[in-house]
Order: sequence, then structure tokens, then C-alpha cells
Amino acid sequence: MKGDIKKIHPEYVMSEIDKLASDDAIFTVDTGMTCVWGARYLQATGKRHMLGSFNHGSMANALPQAIGAALAYPDRQVVALCGDGGLSMTLGDLETVVQYKLPIKIIVFNNRSLGMVKLEMEVDGLPDWQTNMLNPDFAQVAEAMGMTGFNVSNPEEVLTTLLNAFELDGPVLVNIMTDPNALAMPPKIELGQMVGFAQSMYKLLINGRSQEVIDTINSNYKHIREVF
Repeated sequence: MKGDIKKIHPEYVMSEIDKLASDDAIFTVDTGMTCVWGARYLQATGKRHMLGSFNHGSMANALPQAIGAALAYPDRQVVALCGDGGLSMTLGDLETVVQYKLPIKIIVFNNRSLGMVKLEMEVDGLPDWQTNMLNPDFAQVAEAMGMTGFNVSNPEEVLTTLLNAFELDGPVLVNIMTDPNALAMPPKIELGQMVGFAQSMYKLLINGRSQEVIDTINSNYKHIREVF
């Protein structure tokens, strides 16, 4: 499933990146939902590397780690998998990428929210609060910094845009509008998590946010078999 306009399934995006990236690519993943998608859908080859903030869970690590990887291994493909929250904290690093002519491919999973924080609140039975983000046009920001930038809102344009980005020389940023209601299912779903999530959905309903509940159900009914 690819998703809808401005609600592209992040799983689909990551699976296409896995197919297009080289066998010895270096991936850097931001802490949060992007890390989950990378761990699940990027296949190991024995030559690939994945870098992240796996011990401390620091935000906004993907782009600076990609800069270091590109400088250390100039002959290898480096792909920075950024969340919109993480990239917002390191926008100045785009200028560093351009200044040093680093051919990093920056893929932004733009769900217009702090997705992992939102999910953590929901499984604790809390309606999400102050997790939405008002983002700039990241592709235009990239262009202003001096690199090529693409925006993708239509799921049918994901593959062709990624192909174009990987084939271009030099740094490229691809800003993909992913589904803000996509849930990262844990390997083992615990009863407490299910109860907490149900409580948060109920609280959204009684506070007049029923459309958010409907959108969440529509975006994640595909995971029903994982629950049972």
C-alpha cells in the first residue's frame, strides 16, 4: 500500500529506498519514527551500515552523522533518513553539506509532527498535545542553501523522484509528505499499550477530535493481524 495524497505510507517509502540504495550504502536515521522504519525495512547486505543515536536517543542526529560518514567514506553512498522534527533542528547543516560538496541524499519523512512523542503519549493513555509542527517547505530551503530539492505529495511520484535523486550528482533533499497517523507497531504488543491507546482515542472523541480517531483507524487497519 502506497497511501494517499499527503498521506504517503512511510513503510512504502523506506522499502523503495532499500531497493534503490547501493549494497554498501551508509544510512543514518533520526531518532523516532524514522529509526523504526529504517530498522524494519532496510535490508542488511553485510556491507551496509546504519548509524543512529541508539544509546541516548538524541534527536536530530541523522544529518550530522551523514556529514561525518560522507567525509570519512567519500566513495560510498550516504543516505540521511530524517524526520521533519530532526531536520528542523539542524537546518544549518544543509549549508555545510553544500559547502563541502558532499553528495548526501537527504530523505525527509515529513509527517508534520513529532511522531514518536505523539505515539508515546497515546500508549500512555494521553491525547497528544503540542506534537504538531508547522514546517517550512524543506525542498525550497534546500534550494536556497544551494542543493537540489524535491517535494513529493503524491505516492505515485515517490519511486520516480527517488530514482532521480539517487542518480543526480551532489547533495539532494527529497521532502516526502508521509501519513501523520501511521503507527510504528512494536515487535510485541503488550496489553497495557493497547489499553493506553484505547484510552487516548476515547479522550480524543470526548474532546471533539473524532476525525483524528477516524484518520488513525483508516491509516492503520492494516496492522490488525499484528494485534491478534
